Amino acid sequence: MAITLGRYILRGELGSGAMSVIHRGYDPRIRRILAIKTLRAEYAEREEYRYRFLTEARAAGTLTHPGIVTIFDVGVVNGVPFIAMELLEGPTLESFVERRDRLPVRTVLRIVTQIADALDYAHRQGVVHQDIKPENIVVTSDSGNVKVMDFGIARLRHKSGPRPEDGSPVAGTPHYMSPEQIRGGEVDGRSDLYSLGVLLYWLLSGHTPFRTNNVHELLRKILKEPLPPLKPLDPATPQALLDVARTLLARDPAERYQTGAELIEDLQRIDDALAEQERTWRGRRFIPLRLRWTAVMSVLVAVTVTAGLAVVYHRQNEAMTRVAYDYGLTLTETLALESAEDLLLEDRIAIQAMIDEMARKRDIEHVSVSDRNGQLVASTDGSAPGSADVPLPEDRRVLLHGSQAIYTLDDGQGRSYLLFDAPVLYQDHELGRLRVGISTAALQAANRTTLAAMIAVMLVTLVTVFIGAYTLSRRLVVPIEILRRALGQITQGRFDGRIRMHRDDEFERLFSAYNSMADSLEARMFVTHSAKRNATSGNGVPPAPATRMVEPAAPGSARAGKSRDRN
Repeated sequence: MAITLGRYILRGELGSGAMSVIHRGYDPRIRRILAIKTLRAEYAEREEYRYRFLTEARAAGTLTHPGIVTIFDVGVVNGVPFIAMELLEGPTLESFVERRDRLPVRTVLRIVTQIADALDYAHRQGVVHQDIKPENIVVTSDSGNVKVMDFGIARLRHKSGPRPEDGSPVAGTPHYMSPEQIRGGEVDGRSDLYSLGVLLYWLLSGHTPFRTNNVHELLRKILKEPLPPLKPLDPATPQALLDVARTLLARDPAERYQTGAELIEDLQRIDDALAEQERTWRGRRFIPLRLRWTAVMSVLVAVTVTAGLAVVYHRQNEAMTRVAYDYGLTLTETLALESAEDLLLEDRIAIQAMIDEMARKRDIEHVSVSDRNGQLVASTDGSAPGSADVPLPEDRRVLLHGSQAIYTLDDGQGRSYLLFDAPVLYQDHELGRLRVGISTAALQAANRTTLAAMIAVMLVTLVTVFIGAYTLSRRLVVPIEILRRALGQITQGRFDGRIRMHRDDEFERLFSAYNSMADSLEARMFVTHSAKRNATSGNGVPPAPATRMVEPAAPGSARAGKSRDRN
């Protein structure tokens, strides 16, 4: 069975508060869905609450503003006071913020500006809301359009009448109450602006200024303690906006903004500055796409090529070193065989002649022959025959190949060479030892040549990749810049511009989408203007002015006491 309240049909409860209940209602006369707010029974029985509920509802009903919920009817049925108002389907600001964690600064500015504009209008009509908080702000679109609702404790300035008896709680929500509200003194529009300052503080930082669960402690902090520093969630929040919040939250009403219009001026300047930063890409330092992509591609190629060249160089060096080892081992073994008979016969002249012949070769650094007792027989370094052969350091040995060993040594001038040490054998009997030193200069020169060639290849590759990546990225930047400028025209309200460039890639689809959007917006603007002209010509009265769409402010920071200076 349907529940009725006068001519309205109630279709379920939408929500409830301490003093009232809101129902989904239906007006059969004009076939409209609306919200019906009724006073709870325990308050409806008391004349002072009924009077306040109806008087302030009638006061709010006089407000016609796009940023304020519309009130259609106020009355009493069977002793139950009610308010019939516009039904808003969107979430409250509290729910809206909870789903997004953090709002962009310009969205915050948009929301606060709309609330300030609505409050400025209400204050000029003599209505003070007295309960501005996130739960009483409804977000009607994802872009941040809002409406102020719940004027349930609003009051008309200079309006007297029965009031709740002494000892009843002060009207308002503790976290958002102004100091003058807490003291129970006279309040005016500046009290609403203080509450708006708390809301702005909450939007920027994620919490209200004074945090405690004890109501008495909270009220004491609001009245006595200095305002805690505002630490915004977004580090890019302009300092001017933080100054605005501090000015709104001044404890002395005379130190706050005196009107919503005065607040809007500063918000407008902040938003203009942010908009200019966005238009010129100066909001944040960034690396241009053509440089970023070029640098990334160059680094990737450089790392890849360097790694590849390092592997190739290492493998080639190993291969050339093995060739040098094989050459030295073969040469040493051959010389040991040739000198075996001469050493057996102790023919020092023949051995010296062999050594002298080997010394004339360019790559030979050292040749020496010693007998089985370790005494030199002949040597290229001028050591006297019969002297003891110098022992070789074991820590310089790099390879042991059968009975032969390879060492890396340095000559007196700091040049390295490979020393091959092999036994001189005759019929498997060791007669002595032969040492041959081979210069590594040719090996090192070959390695240097290879390395230089590899570096040259890498540099040519990098230059080619750099030029290619830079050229390709510039081809991407040009259409992006064209689209950015076209969108800038849309933000300025110019819907007649179109992108005429044609491309054979994904940008063609993007440009087509932009042109379709511009066509749609231009058509809607034409219909809107036509409707306004028809409305004006139809009754001779121009339509009611829309809310001032004020864009938020810039570095013109809020200043304490500015209104007093104007006075």
